Amino acid sequence: MRPVYIHSVVCLDQTDPSFGTLLSPMEARRMGRLLKRALWCATRALEEAACPMPDAIVTATDYGCIANSEAFLGALKAGDIPRPTHFMQSTHNTIGSLLAIRLGCHGYNATYSHRGASWRSALADAWMQIALGDVETALVGWFDEATPALQEMDPAVTDRAVAVVLSSSPEGAKGLLENPLTCERLIGEP
Repeated sequence: MRPVYIHSVVCLDQTDPSFGTLLSPMEARRMGRLLKRALWCATRALEEAACPMPDAIVTATDYGCIANSEAFLGALKAGDIPRPTHFMQSTHNTIGSLLAIRLGCHGYNATYSHRGASWRSALADAWMQIALGDVETALVGWFDEATPALQEMDPAVTDRAVAVVLSSSPEGAKGLLENPLTCERLIGEP
């Protein structure tokens, strides 16, 4: 088993950065807030790690692109014609797919959606891929959004955008990821 090194960790709080340097106005108009935040975080993490193209993209989400799901279902319930964009961007793997398409990454791509265990599952997968020698680098992200309806059901739900670049190379690493199941130190959360 090879060691797995952490090369960058980028987290967004509740405040959104300017997406104008990353997206054209037309792209920004068609993307929901969660997708914009995920793309921004992932791009910054890859830049910080000096990794233009990861071998793998592994994402975690507890609820997926729930704002788009709610908009699509709300339109159906109201008898309106739902927007196709809301449907296309409502699945859990939309985030990982967007990152892969945007980067041109044709490698391993997986999304974990195990409410409460998504982040650890994604980290464990990326860690195993690198430790076993299947890939050299992995972009791992944890992305969720809190909508009013979701917070009504679970007040603890919060917006989340975290991107981490892991690698088998110790050069330029910020630290060693010894156990992906005890990842609190990466982002300050369980």
